[in-house]
Amino acid sequence: MRTYRARAFGSVTQAQLESLAEGVTIEGVHYGSINANLERRTGRNCWIEMSLTEGKNREVRRVLAHLGLQVSRLIRTSYGPFTLAGLEPGGVDEIEAAELAQFRVSLK
Repeated sequence: MRTYRARAFGSVTQAQLESLAEGVTIEGVHYGSINANLERRTGRNCWIEMSLTEGKNREVRRVLAHLGLQVSRLIRTSYGPFTLAGLEPGGVDEIEAAELAQFRVSLK
């Protein structure tokens, strides 16, 4: 599971974002279930949190473009069990060997 925060230009409703839970096919490419929530609006921009299971190339940008939005900022906030919580901008954190081994097993 990958989680992103995207700042996008344009208008979208929560109902449109909820329709992504069914998956969507764009130009012959099927994107699986996406959990998307509208966090806030600032003028014509909005912040959207999205959780994906597949993580295909440029998936977030393509899906939001399909809804009429243009992504201007994209931040990955988590990848599997690893999150940015408590990490300062530009900071790094070490992952314990046991946690990494458990994550690798979950990928199989």
